[in-house]
Amino acid sequence: MRRMKQKGRFKRWRENIKKIGRPITYKMQDKIIWLFFIFFAFFIGVAGRLFYIDSHDGDRYTKQALSQQTYITNELPYRRGTITDRKGVVLAESDKLYNLILEPAVVLSNEGKYTDRTLALIEKHFGLEDKDLRQILEDSPDSYYKVLLKEVSYDDMKSFKDEALADELVEGYSFEEVYKRDYPLKDVASHVIGYTNDGNDGTWGIEQYYNSELNGRNGKSYGYFNSEKQLTETVLDPKNGLNVVSTIDADVQAVCQKIIQQYMKEEGAENVGILVMDPNNGEIFAMASDKEFDLNNPRDLTAFYSDSEIASMKADGTTENALNKIWRNYCISDMYEPGSTFKPFTVSACLDEKAVAENSWYTCDGGEQVADMLIHCVNRNGHGNISLEQSLEFSCNDVMMQISRKLGRTEFARYQSLFGLGSKTGIDLPGEAVGMIYDEEHLNPVELATSSFGQGVSVTMLQMAAGFSSIMNGGTYYKPHIVKELTNDAGLSAEKLEPVILKKTVSAETSDFIKNALYKTVEEGTGKKARVKGYKIAGKTGTAQKIDKDENGNSVRSDVNYVVSFIGCAPYDNPQAVVYVVIDEPHVELQQNCASASVLAGRVIKQTFPLLGIYPDENADNPNTDETVTENEATIFGTDGTASGEAIDVSGAAIDAGENGVTGNAGDAADTNTETNTEGAAGQDQTLQ
Repeated sequence: MRRMKQKGRFKRWRENIKKIGRPITYKMQDKIIWLFFIFFAFFIGVAGRLFYIDSHDGDRYTKQALSQQTYITNELPYRRGTITDRKGVVLAESDKLYNLILEPAVVLSNEGKYTDRTLALIEKHFGLEDKDLRQILEDSPDSYYKVLLKEVSYDDMKSFKDEALADELVEGYSFEEVYKRDYPLKDVASHVIGYTNDGNDGTWGIEQYYNSELNGRNGKSYGYFNSEKQLTETVLDPKNGLNVVSTIDADVQAVCQKIIQQYMKEEGAENVGILVMDPNNGEIFAMASDKEFDLNNPRDLTAFYSDSEIASMKADGTTENALNKIWRNYCISDMYEPGSTFKPFTVSACLDEKAVAENSWYTCDGGEQVADMLIHCVNRNGHGNISLEQSLEFSCNDVMMQISRKLGRTEFARYQSLFGLGSKTGIDLPGEAVGMIYDEEHLNPVELATSSFGQGVSVTMLQMAAGFSSIMNGGTYYKPHIVKELTNDAGLSAEKLEPVILKKTVSAETSDFIKNALYKTVEEGTGKKARVKGYKIAGKTGTAQKIDKDENGNSVRSDVNYVVSFIGCAPYDNPQAVVYVVIDEPHVELQQNCASASVLAGRVIKQTFPLLGIYPDENADNPNTDETVTENEATIFGTDGTASGEAIDVSGAAIDAGENGVTGNAGDAADTNTETNTEGAAGQDQTLQ
């Protein structure tokens, strides 16, 4: 049975093979030909229809297709915020400029009919050579974006576009907006403002501290073809940065810088700083030094060094060190020993803690025996019996040592911190130094004695000015600040920086006593050179010995190098502005007797206070003539025959600012561990007032 089934399958298979090999009949050929003609006719119809559509509606369909394609995307830069002074004077702004863009693909289109005229116009307006432009076309014929020129001015851009738009054969160019930071007043308040690097990155000053607020957000433009085959754009507008209104008065700042420049020409010093602030809210009117630099060219050293010095620095790789010395803000970044300008702090602390009374009297015999050493007063013969008020007027070290001993190291250390000494003030500027003070544990008898008259402690100008302001205004310590307000493009306020009260320092009674005592100090005491007719000035002078190295490399108190200073305010009974002047190593023979800081303070008061609306009182009880600002001010500088210099004789006192007993950041302050005996030359007493 199985064999029979297999035979049947084989038979059917042979029959199928025969069918496949059967030749095509005429009937089959007719069917194939008809199918071919049907498909051919269909193809001709489709092709004809496509030709009809292209000839009659091609533009419409092309436009519809192109309208779905993005042509180009450009980033639109934001404008970095403007920085102004308190009166609206522009200190920093971003000027709108233009980059010239060449579009080689467009220039070469239409068989290059735009090439000659377009390149000729570019050469005419911008001075680019024809051969260089043609090389760009040859190298990048398909490009739509080649930057030819950067930072083209508006006038040059407009002149080119006006002529280009009038010529139908000029195509293939565009201008994109860019911004360039500009500082119209160049070096005015350079350390306060700071500058920007590429990419709107702020460096130093307000530019750095408020970098995120000044910066905005870029926008974008998307280019499309519309139904008329014209390029249209969808624009996402950029968000500009906020504007900064500073507390600086540009006029006051410029005058302070001019005063410093004049002083540097007449006398000179290693460093000079002037700070003017409002004691009633912490606002800074001016913050100047002798190393103000051009913000439009911040890396230019030619104003400070000779060509040979610059070449030498480039050779040994120290250029950046030189630049950093110029860029740093002396008023907040450099530390020094304040000397006798510290004495109002000492007296204030003692009065507030009832360690002394306003009517206290003391005997100055020329010095104090502290531990196993004698620390001299400015007057080695002694001031005799003097009142507490006179101790400030005569700048008596002896009395300071006596009253600080009564106060004790615990309260002395607390008041140093309360006045903000040895800690950052928190000003809205980068680069603030901490300073150095002795903590309670290490305020041993010698350290307590010398700290009482401002030696052995290191401060910044801003720390001293802020603490002094609190004493002068009745005891309120305001956080110093350099910015008043942030505004938007419309000029509306985005944020107001109100004055911040951080603490109370002294009582109103103590404040009144100090103001009266310092008024007499200027009128009758060591601060006479700061007097200005019509102004009731309260102030204090200071002179501090610097640190030198002896022949063995040990740190010792210098016999020749000093920091001289003056801090004061006016009117003394209602202070409206505090002025602080510090001169580091004045270039005179006897630095300790130099009265230049008081002279400069008088100049600042006379020339800047009217700008701040603080006018002289013609009816003021100020019978003294104006000895400070004369037609020939050059004669004022130099040593003062009244021996107002303020050196100390610590006679072996160990004052080590690098010990663990000092709080704060040492920074670049010198190690003051020393044994000194500053014996003065004949007729000169080199002890501090």
